[in-house]
Amino acid sequence: MNADLVELQQSVRQVLAGAAVPADEQTTWPLLVELGWLLVSVPEELGGLGQGPSGACVLQIEMGRRLAAVPCLPAMLAIDAVCQSGLADRENRVERLTGGDYVAAPLAECALSLEQTGAGKSRLTGLASAVPSADRASHALVWTTAGDCVALVSLGQPGVQATERPAWDTTRRLFDLRFTGMELDEQLVLARGPAAQALTRRLTTLRDLALAADAVGGANALLELTVEHLQVRRQFGRPLALFQALKHRCADLKTLIAAAEALLLDSLGRLGDSIGGAEAELKGKTVKHLACATYARVAEEALQLHGGIGMASEHQCHLFLKRALLNERLGRQDDRYELDIADGLLAGLA
Repeated sequence: MNADLVELQQSVRQVLAGAAVPADEQTTWPLLVELGWLLVSVPEELGGLGQGPSGACVLQIEMGRRLAAVPCLPAMLAIDAVCQSGLADRENRVERLTGGDYVAAPLAECALSLEQTGAGKSRLTGLASAVPSADRASHALVWTTAGDCVALVSLGQPGVQATERPAWDTTRRLFDLRFTGMELDEQLVLARGPAAQALTRRLTTLRDLALAADAVGGANALLELTVEHLQVRRQFGRPLALFQALKHRCADLKTLIAAAEALLLDSLGRLGDSIGGAEAELKGKTVKHLACATYARVAEEALQLHGGIGMASEHQCHLFLKRALLNERLGRQDDRYELDIADGLLAGLA
């Protein structure tokens, strides 16, 4: 990471140090806005800090450490999409989004289709899944399954219904958006055709990288919490941290986290802002798959290392586990990640 990103990470961690775990949405969102954190990935020519996907992921690492309920990731997706668009009022809209006007975005696949109805009108039908905090959003960012359209849609107009979905991860509130022939506002269409396909690929890659960052942050924080517990908890007259078998288990977990974090940071460094291509998409899938699998492994081991207290609802351990398991399911389907990574590897060897 460059010096600016290191400074950003230290600043965010210091500010959030006093926050509860999980960090409350109502408290954390004003911080994102007031401290300018939403500007981190915005290009300098649009008034941002110009740190691109790396900046967004560094911010998400810290959100993951605190199990933040704030919808930082979907907000960053929407901001990035507008920055990449050709909207006539792009600068004004970026200013509004970074100033606190929340636009939601799905963290799972969009099963949406577009129907042309004549006279230049289009209607949207289908489902956008796992949209965080959709009840507080004015608009949502969506893209069609075919990748032929990316647009912002108003959540207050007829033809769209938001339904909160039950989830065992209580650190995030997820909604499904059901579209039933909702008419698109052509002034809010960000891209069509090949440009939409490239933008869709960019957004899904950024989503994968940010979910990986959330996983890396959460895994690191949970391992630190576990080591602290082992240092305090005593058995047979000495701290559990002195037992060699438990030392080895913690060392193994730290090694897994370090590998996932290294792959994330290396991929971000190599890709820069060029995350709209096939190579970037494959890297995003690989990083997300490894980081989220590592997070789940760390969470399961941490639960065992905490013993009975780890099973108590009053303890934070179960919150990390539930977030880790949900992170694995967000994005594309699990088997799709493995198959796509394998196909990409074999294609590279051919």
